[in-house]
Amino acid sequence: MSWFNTLFSGGASEIVERVGDVIDEFHLSGEEKQKFKLQLRQVVAARESEVEQTIRKNLEAKERILVAELAQGDSYTKRARPTVVYFGLVMIGLNYFVVPLISMISGNDPDPFPLPTEFWAAWGGIVATWAVGRSFEKASAGNSVTSKITGTKRISLLEDDSAAG
Repeated sequence: MSWFNTLFSGGASEIVERVGDVIDEFHLSGEEKQKFKLQLRQVVAARESEVEQTIRKNLEAKERILVAELAQGDSYTKRARPTVVYFGLVMIGLNYFVVPLISMISGNDPDPFPLPTEFWAAWGGIVATWAVGRSFEKASAGNSVTSKITGTKRISLLEDDSAAG
């Protein structure tokens, strides 16, 4: 998290300097000004530390939730996103295949009902997110960080070579 520290420590120095410039307008001795700046730096550093710890704890909680979801035995909950994808495929199939087929058999013009724009936007967004996530998961199968987050077994090329030989 060095970039994080750099980002915030630079911001803290700038804040202290600006406040220090304001303090310079008051009639304080040089020693009092330096003491004030030091105390201000300590307060800002403590606040930055709290913010960093909060962000870190939040990320750790999200990771634990993800790992718990993927490690549970309920297959349906694990596959909630694919269920939405499959439901959308069924609706599209019914609308553009079954409805026109039934209409043609009954002697009417094959006229599917219009699926709303909201359906296409929501379903397309879910499918795109799911596809990108699955692609990332499969592409990163050998990555220990991804394996830890997704709860999948890490695949090593060395294991495959030793099994073959």
